[in-house]
Amino acid sequence: MKKGRIAIVLAVIAGALIWVLARGLGGNLVYYKTPTEILRSGQTLVGQRVRLGGLVLPGTVQTKGRDITFVVSDETTRMSVVDSGGVPSLFRAGQGVVVEGYYGRDGAFHADTVLVKHSDNYTPPAPGVTPTSAHVTGG
Repeated sequence: MKKGRIAIVLAVIAGALIWVLARGLGGNLVYYKTPTEILRSGQTLVGQRVRLGGLVLPGTVQTKGRDITFVVSDETTRMSVVDSGGVPSLFRAGQGVVVEGYYGRDGAFHADTVLVKHSDNYTPPAPGVTPTSAHVTGG
């Protein structure tokens, strides 16, 4: 009888841990849609907050007052992006970005946050050297 209770308690604890783990991971994963996925969804995403990911096409970045416009592509489809929130200093054409905002009725993506993919190359500091912001290299 005692072994049965212990098994039930362990099963409840294991189930609770699995549930907490699944909820925690699900809430922290960052999903984004490609231009192709957004255009395929048609009017269903208009006005909804979503993330758009792709590459900034060279020659498309333009500044108009506070707004920056550019085109993001997933190598199949292109989508115009209008950003009013400012872009990070690493932002440039040809780079991977994830933008947060909403898909507008005008067919453009209206972003208020731009996240830039940085280089995957990591160079550790020399032995005995403490890194500072002056030692950061761009990628």
